[in-house]
Amino acid sequence: MSVIIVGGNECMIRQYKDLCSEYKCKAKVYPKMTRELRNIGSPDLLVLFTNTVSHKMVRCALNEDRG
Repeated sequence: MSVIIVGGNECMIRQYKDLCSEYKCKAKVYPKMTRELRNIGSPDLLVLFTNTVSHKMVRCALNEDRG
């Protein structure tokens, strides 16, 4: 299972990945806007921490997920 996490805190990246690996999931974490976020593909699960990201980042993640 693949998981994409958008937002969150940069200092928590390792904890997010460790938690996902406990459930045998592969996780990619994007706490900031990067070019890689535009090519997320089609993950099984998309987690958006909407309180910690910009509107532009949320729109970009949702557009790529729907695409």
